[in-house]
Amino acid sequence: MQQKNNNPSFFEPKTIIAVATVALVYFGWQTYLGKKYPSYGKAINATSEKKEAQTPAATATPADTAKTLETKSEVVAGAPVNPEQTFTFSNEKVAFTLTNHGMGLKNFTVNNYQDKEKNNIKLGTSEHTGLFEMRFAGDTKPLDFAVTEQAPGHYIGTAQVGTTVVKRELKYNPENSSFSNTVSISNPTEDFKKGFSLLIPEAVTVQGSSSFFLPSYEHQDFFVVHTGGKHETVNFSNAKENVNQTIGGTSIISVSSQYFAAAILDKSEIIPEVNLSAQVAEKKALAELVYKPVQLKSEMIFSEIFYAGPKSIDALKAVDPELAQIIDLGFFGFIARPLLYVMKAFHAMVGNWGFAIILLTLLVRLVVLPFNIMSFKSMKAMQKVQPIIQSLREKYKDDPMRLNQEMMSVMKQNGANPMGGCLPMLLQIPIFFALYRVIGSSVELYNSPFVGWIHDLSAHDPFYVLPVLMSVFMFIQQKITPSTMDPTQAKIMLFLPVVFSLFMLQLPAGLTLYMVVSTLFGIVQQWLIMRDRTPKAA
Repeated sequence: MQQKNNNPSFFEPKTIIAVATVALVYFGWQTYLGKKYPSYGKAINATSEKKEAQTPAATATPADTAKTLETKSEVVAGAPVNPEQTFTFSNEKVAFTLTNHGMGLKNFTVNNYQDKEKNNIKLGTSEHTGLFEMRFAGDTKPLDFAVTEQAPGHYIGTAQVGTTVVKRELKYNPENSSFSNTVSISNPTEDFKKGFSLLIPEAVTVQGSSSFFLPSYEHQDFFVVHTGGKHETVNFSNAKENVNQTIGGTSIISVSSQYFAAAILDKSEIIPEVNLSAQVAEKKALAELVYKPVQLKSEMIFSEIFYAGPKSIDALKAVDPELAQIIDLGFFGFIARPLLYVMKAFHAMVGNWGFAIILLTLLVRLVVLPFNIMSFKSMKAMQKVQPIIQSLREKYKDDPMRLNQEMMSVMKQNGANPMGGCLPMLLQIPIFFALYRVIGSSVELYNSPFVGWIHDLSAHDPFYVLPVLMSVFMFIQQKITPSTMDPTQAKIMLFLPVVFSLFMLQLPAGLTLYMVVSTLFGIVQQWLIMRDRTPKAA
């Protein structure tokens, strides 16, 4: 017997459960990192030679676009020669200055949101390129417009290049804080087949502190491109090499951080492509929406919707339902979106996002409670038959086939299933990952206080109380959970609370609060189930 106990079979149920649990945690977390931080663990490919080779020499390439990011002196050298004409606009939501150089927006400020230093949020912070600026493809300087202000926030500009006349109308909508943009091209020449561009510049955010495993959670900047019902995300603030990429057939382009974005939604007959470029050393990035008409008409019209502001699902849907796609809720978005609306409903009831997270977490735990009961019943059944299985292993140690037959017979008679404890956990994973993404992507938590020392649910716990509590609760939960593991396996599992606590050190307090409440619920649930009065699943 001593010899058998010292050499447990790898395929016995207790080993399978231990390995499965550790594997689920590890691969689940790695999957999340890969979705949330596309550059995690790898460098971004700097250049797509294949795509560049398909671009005609006369057209604009990402490398051409990158020239505008090289140095300040080069940009100034290519600046428009006409005097700058500016118009300012401000209300309770936004403030900006429109310039006749490309009719781009400078100093765009989101007035109703502040950063951690109590300064208003700024978007498209390039010093030399205006937000939504227009230029002919291949040019390193914007078009010069003669602009008239029709009303505050409503501008019409006219530019002429040879015989080609460009008329642009930009109108701000104060109800949903968006812009409608219309570009009319008259008498285009063959050169116009090169197309024209609308730009979204961005200065790479200076990164904050980082945890042992993650870069600073909130200081992430992304290109997000939507095409054919799918989206591609490129993280440029953590890129190790310069980004230079072309993507065709695009409907939406956005330059986003975790909570804010500047985006263009195409509404034209001609499908545009996107050039993405970022200079790591210069800490600059540029997204270019490029229209390249194949056939020219005497008059051509292009339409877009612009948005710059918080990534609130309600605000984005108010602009256009398609625009809500710039909020990436991950693979389980079909679960995450209903959870987001439930959390918002709870907030309407209690008036505090922290308590809304608690109520949402409790609701989700109650929904999956029947699966947990199934799991614990299976674990208790396996624990009950362990002495019988041990004796069978000793009795049939020289006959593996007979041993398996007898073990299956015993487990069937006692309602035990070695995978019964794992399958309910697998069913819960999509729900908990969706809930995790909802809390991590909600701008509503930005600068929102909870109680006591937590003044911002989107920032990490300043005193690390919640990560420590989570570690303690996980340890307690492991201690009161029935286990068939041998001492070595049990010691491995004891590392999980410490690992999870380290993961949570720099993540938003809202996410850590969710983990703490969920784990505490698990302790109470475990205590009730382990009593004789086992609750029954509905």
